Amino acid sequence: MSVAVSGPTRARRLLAWIVAERWTICVVLAALLVRLHWNLVVHPLGDYIYSDMNGYVTRADRLVRDPWTPYEYNAFFPFATHMMVAAFKAVFGPKNYTPLGIWYALMGTACVLAAMRVALRISPYRWVPPAVGLLLVFYYPHLSVGGYILSEMPFSACFMLAVWFSVRLVDRGRMGDAVAMGVFAGLGALFRPQILMAVALLGLFWIVRRKALPKVRLVHFVAAGVPLAILLGLSAAHFRWNTGRNGLVSENGPFNMTFGRCHNSKIEALPDGGKYKGKVHFRPPEFLQLNNLKDRKHKEGVEPPIQLNPTLTDVLSYPGYIGDTAQHKAYIRECLAKTSLWTQVEYSYTNVILLWRYNVPWPDSGRAQWRDASRWWTRVHENLFALPSVLILFTLFHRRTARHGWVAVHMLAVIVVAALYFGGTRHRASYDPLFLFFALEAYAFTFAAIHRGATMARDRRRARAQGDTAPAGGSSAQASSSS
Repeated sequence: MSVAVSGPTRARRLLAWIVAERWTICVVLAALLVRLHWNLVVHPLGDYIYSDMNGYVTRADRLVRDPWTPYEYNAFFPFATHMMVAAFKAVFGPKNYTPLGIWYALMGTACVLAAMRVALRISPYRWVPPAVGLLLVFYYPHLSVGGYILSEMPFSACFMLAVWFSVRLVDRGRMGDAVAMGVFAGLGALFRPQILMAVALLGLFWIVRRKALPKVRLVHFVAAGVPLAILLGLSAAHFRWNTGRNGLVSENGPFNMTFGRCHNSKIEALPDGGKYKGKVHFRPPEFLQLNNLKDRKHKEGVEPPIQLNPTLTDVLSYPGYIGDTAQHKAYIRECLAKTSLWTQVEYSYTNVILLWRYNVPWPDSGRAQWRDASRWWTRVHENLFALPSVLILFTLFHRRTARHGWVAVHMLAVIVVAALYFGGTRHRASYDPLFLFFALEAYAFTFAAIHRGATMARDRRRARAQGDTAPAGGSSAQASSSS
């Protein structure tokens, strides 16, 4: 009897769930189809293996071929991306990029799903969550970065899932959500350690706003910290095994900070006559585009709106290893000693503004086929979404907006990291699923405020009109009563 009833009951529950989640289901399916078509037909990952993508693929091939030999360069960049690629190569073959393209499409879809669920839990406006999802289905900057073998898309997926579970934690106070938040934050750190800035700021925000977030307790942070600490401990062991030195995830932190504090556009490591026989160099595409902008403006006879102004020289060269932390820290100290505090503030401003302006996301910027589309979307984001999304920072300062502030911490973290190192539209793209929600939430708040203001003004006009007619009516009634 119970078995006979349970079947229809399950079917009714499934149907009710489908009806309740129809928007999410439609958006997720659309996002997946678009990303599969992009990664497998329009922009196959295997057709774009050069520069950084080639670096990840080369390290993955080496790992599959010889997994037990330490390799110093494996710890220069965060290692999770080439390990992930190596796993696919080991299972599906070294030249079969179709499964990896499917995986990148699934990760991109997970970002869309997480963004919608975050919006559903936080936004008081019914139209915002489906609008976030629909926009992200075709949002080119995030779609594009998922078409290259880079760390941005797996990081974005880990980041968005961590944010989703963190919001669930705020609402439900469950230990499982705290652990999941820590797991995905830890995995994200293995792809791009910058997420650790958000972890630190989130803890500080909770200390200040814990009374407004009653379901989040210290024990939840401890629970989240356990998987995070385990993953970072394994990462430190990987670092030590490959380099013989102590470190957490990668050695390119001081390397990147050199650009941020010295504003040189290129670092090159030259042969030293010993262990390091080749020349290795790196130039952030964002800084290259700033130099190109300066050259164009000078040819036009005008000053560029923004430029680097390097403290030392535009190109810093030294013999040895590209990840020489001691050398990079020496550059940073020298640049700090030679510049004023105001100059460093100007450097930080330039670094931050690059999150939205003056550069087209790489790798698209280097491909004529995709450059115009990428440039157009960069302008769309700059003009429509940049300022509204940044306004979410105001929710950090009010107790009654603590739930919004809980996610606004991530905007602050991105700005702080960019200020210290350097920003770029490509770096921002990993966060765009969340930042687009911020922008639409700001628009919704503005429209609602305008509507409330218009309604109040209309009500006041009606009240004045009724007030103007009431005395006349009262006098007539009184006169009639007297007669």
